[in-house]
Amino acid sequence: MASDRPNPAPVEAVTDDYYGTKVLDPYRWMENDKDPRWMPWLRSQATAARHTLDAIPARERFLKSAKALTGDLVTVQKVVAVGQTQFTQRRKAGAEDSMLFARTGAAPERILVDPAKIAGGDQVIDWWQTSSDGRYVAVGLSKRGSEASVVHVVETATGRLLPDRIPNTDFGIFGWLPDNTGFTYLTFVGEKGTPSYFINSEPRLHLLEASAPDHLLIDRAKPPVPLSAEQFAIVMAQPDSRSAMLAVADGRLEQALYRTDIGTLGTGSVAWTRISDFDDLVVGAKLSGDNLWLLSRKGNSNGSVLLTSASKPNLATARHVIISGNPVIESISATKSGALVQTIEGGQSGLWRVDVSGAATRVALPVAGTVRWIENEPTSDTAYVSLGGWFTPARPYKLSADNNFQDMGLVEAPRNLDPSRYEVRTLTATARDGTKIPYTALMRKGLTANGRNPLLIEAYGSYGLSLTPAYRSQMIPFLDLGGVYVTANVRGGGEFGRSWHYAGKAETKANTWRDAIDVAEALVKTKLTSPNHMTIIGTSGGGVMVGQAVNERPDLFNGAIANVGFMNPIRYVSEQNFADIQEWGGPITDAKSFKTMFDLDPYEHIRPGVRYPATLVVSGINDPRAATFHGAKYAAKLAAATTSGEPVLLRIDFDAGHGAGSTRTQNEDLWTDIYSFALWRGGLANFQPK
Repeated sequence: MASDRPNPAPVEAVTDDYYGTKVLDPYRWMENDKDPRWMPWLRSQATAARHTLDAIPARERFLKSAKALTGDLVTVQKVVAVGQTQFTQRRKAGAEDSMLFARTGAAPERILVDPAKIAGGDQVIDWWQTSSDGRYVAVGLSKRGSEASVVHVVETATGRLLPDRIPNTDFGIFGWLPDNTGFTYLTFVGEKGTPSYFINSEPRLHLLEASAPDHLLIDRAKPPVPLSAEQFAIVMAQPDSRSAMLAVADGRLEQALYRTDIGTLGTGSVAWTRISDFDDLVVGAKLSGDNLWLLSRKGNSNGSVLLTSASKPNLATARHVIISGNPVIESISATKSGALVQTIEGGQSGLWRVDVSGAATRVALPVAGTVRWIENEPTSDTAYVSLGGWFTPARPYKLSADNNFQDMGLVEAPRNLDPSRYEVRTLTATARDGTKIPYTALMRKGLTANGRNPLLIEAYGSYGLSLTPAYRSQMIPFLDLGGVYVTANVRGGGEFGRSWHYAGKAETKANTWRDAIDVAEALVKTKLTSPNHMTIIGTSGGGVMVGQAVNERPDLFNGAIANVGFMNPIRYVSEQNFADIQEWGGPITDAKSFKTMFDLDPYEHIRPGVRYPATLVVSGINDPRAATFHGAKYAAKLAAATTSGEPVLLRIDFDAGHGAGSTRTQNEDLWTDIYSFALWRGGLANFQPK
């Protein structure tokens, strides 16, 4: 295998002085994607990684098994009903990408948007939103993996594309006007791919097929509310409401909210009344008529549901809705007569229907697992809900006003899937500070705890997001071959509310990777695996977790996978997606903020002369969330530092990004590589490379 390794990356050291602390960066040149060495070096790395992964004898058999499970599986991304028309975004069995379909009344379903046939193809649907009368659909399309959306508007009845095109609308639109003549949106004016992209973003009002320029809703030269250059001003409209809302957002989950009369939008004379400030800890808001539903975490880490008037909002007099048991509240969806409240309880989703009196009724779910999404019109009490579990592919249901679920019949379980063959164990580890860390282990029934099982442990622990049951086709052959998959609900996630999130955020971020380490130690203690058979994986923000876990305990793992990971946080100043940097303790403005971000930076804590485990680093060249340089620099520095003799593989997909917009085949190949790598590092005999 040594002969397959490409030459080391060129070293061109740069020294930065952060408030008296000097930091040496040997691979700064990789942050310039115009450097003539960049693409040749990446391609040599990708070729070497491909050679090693393809040399695993059982990989092709694994891929065949995975394809048998995914090929006939339909995936549904969204269902919306407006009047007599039902809109559905789904990927058909055997297809590579999803399309948008429409069916009106008893007429046959038809393709409304096929992104492959628009503007040269190789595009994907990022998002879409119908007008309240269903006459039009605004659709965001982008180059695969880039998430750089361009708004298109399609006429539902005819499928005609209107001439309207709006670039740089990555966040989508934020609501149609009551008369459906236009919508609000946020556009970005900086240079794409650079930190300037999100600076001074512009909220605008677009009128369909209008010749005049779109109206600027907030003038940053004289903003009507406190607003910095880095913050987003999002103007939200709801067709059935006389109120429009302005949300001022940045990297925090919390937002500052304001309201105005919707009829004043576009007049040039808008008075905004404050609803809440950041200190009110409001993390969600939904409108329905004059009802304004808020999700606040002030005074309750798990979250409180509040109801106030949209036209005359007042937090002090808002009605507090009591959800029995005080579960963690994840989201609110406004309905005609109340709201649907999604919760997380015991690692699984719950659902409650709330009326305007404040009465809350639990909705019994037909699947124990995760509510993937809820879609509804606030003028109706029906909704569409996607439900799935560890061994149940997500499928959409229609939820009636009287809380009955009807399977829409769009998704069938793969013919080769037999859930009865597997078991799920819900367990708890004790962290070094005494905190109980829940984790879930999936395995084939009858598996023996002998310390020799190939095991893949995954953790995330960022942004207050929760890891809950999710079906993944490629995991099934991994379990069939004797693999064990473990998900650890480490601090930094949202499984136990705001306090759990903030216990693994910024200054407390070390809890995230140390919780993962402590769960891994528990797995060894119970002989479900051992260090010689365990691989750890972190995706996206989980890159900090996996990188630092391996930096602190390289002896605990035989493999590590950084999947589109955020690996060099202090260099956020060189990438497009710096807007959420507050999650990590930035922006760096003084010695304290520098230390916070430096202490959690995996790249900066790689130590020469350490026996690091074999590592697979995954990245996509179009990634707008974790720039490719994160994985590339990390792989280069790790390869130069390790003395274990184990490979550092840099797997680059030159037609993908952060994962959004990848084809079915791209996902099959990626997760086959990930699980094959874990089986190889787990010691499975026929998974050793040739």
